[in-house]
Amino acid sequence: MERAIGTCKWAWCIGLTIFWASLGILTWPLSPSGRLYLVYARIWSRMILWGCGIRLVADRGGPIDWNKPHVFMSSHESIFDIMALFAAIPCDVRMLAKAELKRMPILGWSMWMAGFVFIERRSTASARRSLEDGAAAVRNGKSIVVFPEGTRSTDGQLLEFKKGGFLLAIRAGVPVVPIAIRGSREILPKHTLLPHAGTIEVRFGEPIPTADLGLDHKVELAARTREVIRGMKGPPQLAA
Repeated sequence: MERAIGTCKWAWCIGLTIFWASLGILTWPLSPSGRLYLVYARIWSRMILWGCGIRLVADRGGPIDWNKPHVFMSSHESIFDIMALFAAIPCDVRMLAKAELKRMPILGWSMWMAGFVFIERRSTASARRSLEDGAAAVRNGKSIVVFPEGTRSTDGQLLEFKKGGFLLAIRAGVPVVPIAIRGSREILPKHTLLPHAGTIEVRFGEPIPTADLGLDHKVELAARTREVIRGMKGPPQLAA
């Protein structure tokens, strides 16, 4: 029975993804800026969370000016983090994604058309150009979500942070907002296939300014952000 329910949940997720991504491609001429896609992304996210029995709790206690661009640095434990963040962040936001996703039919095409920033991790030169493109997008008013761990944690402990996203924030001169996500690993641990119902909590920390920082401060900024996120997350929870 559990396997059948899990199969139904994945069919729901995949079907919604194909539908909304296709709609984003078809209606892109109506909104080349990607704003309409963002509306779709929020509907898609909430429908997936609802269909999988996932409750979202967003704690936006930090003094964040949602009318200004930021670089959101989030912990990462599950694919459902993506849906939770789209549903929880109430501003014009895109994500920093691995370049492989850009080549994925329908979904990758729609992400590219919406203005997502793709980074080629195997090429330093390409990664640098991607970060420059991301900084330009942020300066033009778009916020960016970055998962600085680079991959999902398997045990709930924060991994070491990669520095690329912090270089992007410093180049753009915008604040870094730490985000701690709790509960998503219990819903779908890494290397498992059956999502469970549960609650995902998204906690926003106070913005960390970067206006007076140089590129050589990236390590310090990453360490400070990681410490804030670790404090907000608390001790790891036991996965189901």
